Amino acid sequence: MSIPIKVLLVDDSEDDRYFFERALRRTEVNTKLFIAEDGDAAIAYLEGSAKPRDDHPSVDVMFLDLKMPGRNGFDVLRWVKQRPATALKIVILSGSQQPADIKLAKELGAHGYLVKPATAERLKEFLQSPSEA
Repeated sequence: MSIPIKVLLVDDSEDDRYFFERALRRTEVNTKLFIAEDGDAAIAYLEGSAKPRDDHPSVDVMFLDLKMPGRNGFDVLRWVKQRPATALKIVILSGSQQPADIKLAKELGAHGYLVKPATAERLKEFLQSPSEA
């Protein structure tokens, strides 16, 4: 059995998290999913201040919603960009199809952009590709 790909999903919508988890299971890719419900929780997770630390291992891929209360997805991207040592593939998972949002996300370091709802096929592409899908 292969080592699971550790995935962090950052989304404030319970419904969107549910549908993402269902699509992720359908990919049949060996993954371990962790959840952050907003930008602040994502940053706490990534910097290791979320407790207990054993429940928050490093992740390989982060699927990040843009439109969240408090720190939004753009804020999280800016935070990650300021830490170049962070080896993390970031895929935006958003309901927005606005060209300005897509452009800014990529400028801030997103490796890909996926419009909700996520399908198993598209998730699998992002999980298995080394860079952009």
